Order: sequence, then C-alpha cells, then structure tokens
Amino acid sequence: MMVLAPGANTPLGAVQCSWSLECGNTTAFGEYAACALLPVDDKRLPKGDAALFQVELPWMEWSGSQERIGCKLDLGKLPAGADRVLLVVYTFSAAGPVSELRSLRLQIDNQIEFTPELADHGESALIIGEFYCRNQQWKFRALAEGSAYGLSALGRRIGLSIDDSHPLRGPGNGGSNRACGSATGTGFAVTNTHILTCAHVIEGMQEIHIASFDGRHKADPVVVDARNDLALLRIQGAPPFKPVNFRDGQGCDLGETVVTLGFPMAGFAGGGMHVTQGGVSALFGLHNDASLLQFTAPIQPGSSGSPLFDSSGTVVGMVTSTVPDAQNMNFAVKAGLALAFLDACGITVARNPTGQSFTTAQLAREGQQSLWKIEARNP
Repeated sequence: MMVLAPGANTPLGAVQCSWSLECGNTTAFGEYAACALLPVDDKRLPKGDAALFQVELPWMEWSGSQERIGCKLDLGKLPAGADRVLLVVYTFSAAGPVSELRSLRLQIDNQIEFTPELADHGESALIIGEFYCRNQQWKFRALAEGSAYGLSALGRRIGLSIDDSHPLRGPGNGGSNRACGSATGTGFAVTNTHILTCAHVIEGMQEIHIASFDGRHKADPVVVDARNDLALLRIQGAPPFKPVNFRDGQGCDLGETVVTLGFPMAGFAGGGMHVTQGGVSALFGLHNDASLLQFTAPIQPGSSGSPLFDSSGTVVGMVTSTVPDAQNMNFAVKAGLALAFLDACGITVARNPTGQSFTTAQLAREGQQSLWKIEARNP
C-alpha cells in the first residue's frame, strides 16, 4: 500500500478505478457530511455537473455505507474538456467544520492510501484530492484545501452552482443555514457609519460584529447583493469612521501595482492587520466576468472584503474570491461596481484621489484607520 502525504501524487493503474472513504465519526456521512466530485479542467473551470453524495452521473457510481463511502470512477467518460476531478468532503449547508468527522482514510484500488489531518481544519468543505490526466496518464494527487464557507461557496468561486443542503431536509429544515457556525472576514469604512464587505462573509449569520484595535461594535446589514457578493453594514454607537477614497473614472491597468489590507486566518495568523502586494494580472474574472479584476497579491480565508488599493491610496476593488492551488489567481469586485451598488443604496462616498504616490508602508498606516475585522456567527 502506497501512503501519500499532502501534495504527493502517484499514477493510477487504469482509467477505471475504485475508491473508498472511511470516516472516524461513524454516523456523520449522510447526516452531517457527504462527498462530492467536481469535473474541471486544468484551470479548475467546471466542465459538467457536480456528482453529489445523492446524485450519480454516467462516469461514476456510489456505493458503501455511513461508515465507509465507496465509488467507482470511469475517468474515460468524463464530460468534454474535463481532465481532472476534485474529491471534496463537505458538511451539509456548511453547518460546521469538517474536523467534526474526526478522521478520514481514503483508499484507491486497495493500492493507494491517504489520511488527511482534520484537527486544524475549521472549514466546512475540504478538497482531499484530485484525479488528473498528465501526458495521457491518469494520476491522483493528495490535497488538503479548505473552503471556509462550504461547498456552495467553493462552487461559486469556480463558476458552478451547487446546492449543498441535505437532500431530504433541505436548507430550511433541521436548523438554519450554517447553524452553530461562524465566519470572519474584512470590511472597510465607506462613510462615518457604514462598512462595506462581502455578502458571503455574513450569509446565513444572525449576529454580526466589527472589531479592531479601536473596539468592537454590533453591525446590522442594510443591503445585501448576493449575486455580486456585496454587503453594506450600518454601525451605531461607534465613533465616526475614517472612510476610504475610491478611484473614479477609468479602471485599473494591466500590471498595475496593488496592495491589499485585511484580517486573514483570524485567530490563527494573529489578530492584527496583514498587508500583501502584487499586480493586476487580468481585467476580467472567470468566464470573462467583467465585474471582477484578477490580481496576484496573496490572500487567505478572512481576506474576503479587503480593500484593494492602488499606489495613490484609492480603492480599486474589493477582494471576493480565489481559485485554490492556482498560483495567486485572486479576484476582486471592481470599484466601479461597488460604487454603483453604494449609489443605489443612497450612500455618497469619497472620490478624491490625492495625486500622490505612497509606499506600501504608508498605505498600510493610512488604510488601517478604515479597516475592520468582520465577525459573524450563529448563537
């Protein structure tokens, strides 16, 4: 038996293979959690429907029990354009972390074994591996890539609509969406009393707070645009915020330097603000989505809602998503769309470029005064 470590890969014997997944929590599969198979191309763009735990497709067949899921794969029958399949373990409706499964043991053709470590994963979905074709040879790579907001959010990031609710209970029964869960993100002041962040950070959450070194305050959603991943929060009882300046007029240029400020991996990477820098690598998102721009400044879970600054200190976008394992293929909602959203909300924002050029250290110093960590949870 070949035992793989995360990141390791090995050839498969044939295009037809069988795998099984054993769970340490023997009642979890089918009740709390499930598996999904996502056919994608080498850029992780979807090339067909997801095979959820309760759905079979022509290229796969489920078997097994709650303790041990089984599956037969015929990789030669994948949809056109698909040269890999992501194997994902997820909790229904992102109801809690995959760490509640206690342990996982994957076996492929009784020849390959992978046991991902779950203790440090607070995410609601975890890509534990991928079957992929390289030089006409099918291989398997062991992975451990988390999605903090569950399978549906992972699907949205790659352009695939997935219903991750329980097939019998649905999202409205057996507890609210992401029940007993929590999420963190980043937001930034757009007026003296309003914060802008991503809709997916607060989606399904009953209590929302903002926090920084200046204190912690309760926040209320005013308008949420889930389609464009924008959410406007109002905060009462806090000292006046320092709003950011937005870039007005033309958008970014390819190769332009950008800096992002945020609170990634809150509680794990430290409670303070993190600063990363990179460049604008594309003026469109996946599937030529004109509402997004692509950038290379590194981001992590918790970066969602971070402002993207140009060298003059004006906001040119808001961090919204990334493509896992794709060399900093990150996306931000363009400032023009955010401004249109705020205008529709009746919010007047500052559009006063200084004309100056700032160092990254100066941008971090100035931007920190407008930045807040978003804390959302279900009690």
